[in-house]
Amino acid sequence: MGLFEKIMDKFDNDDEKIVEGAAEEAVEAVSGPEIPALSAEQLMDISDRCLATAALSMYCAACDGNISIEEYMEMDINIGSIKGKTKLPVEVEKELDTISKNHNITWDEVVKYLDKLSPDTLMKMSDAVADIMVASDGVNDAEQAVVEQFANYVKSRI
Repeated sequence: MGLFEKIMDKFDNDDEKIVEGAAEEAVEAVSGPEIPALSAEQLMDISDRCLATAALSMYCAACDGNISIEEYMEMDINIGSIKGKTKLPVEVEKELDTISKNHNITWDEVVKYLDKLSPDTLMKMSDAVADIMVASDGVNDAEQAVVEQFANYVKSRI
């Protein structure tokens, strides 16, 4: 179950109208041909990217004290586009679930996941950050500070 599905019961019917188009996008992100069996290294890479994306996305979305329904949708889409049809190990799924419930995730916790990624992968994550930031009502000061924090982290790794 994705982050978005877990919170939908908290919203009324009007909010459901917001997500009709996003549901199609989420399905497209995970649909497609079956993937071949992955090596242990490939599975670890996908797991690390999913965890880092989830942690960074939650940090970005929660930085202003409010996580909108649109931000939840973007988090689900970002994680789903990495995961695809891959069956992640149970411990990774549990960790994703823990991250999804931690609205007070700290930058140090996020860095723990980011440190496992290559600089090239980190640079590609800036799109995920941007998606979260503009998902609701534009970029506020807290969100801009997170963008700069992530950019500085990426620069330090290059």
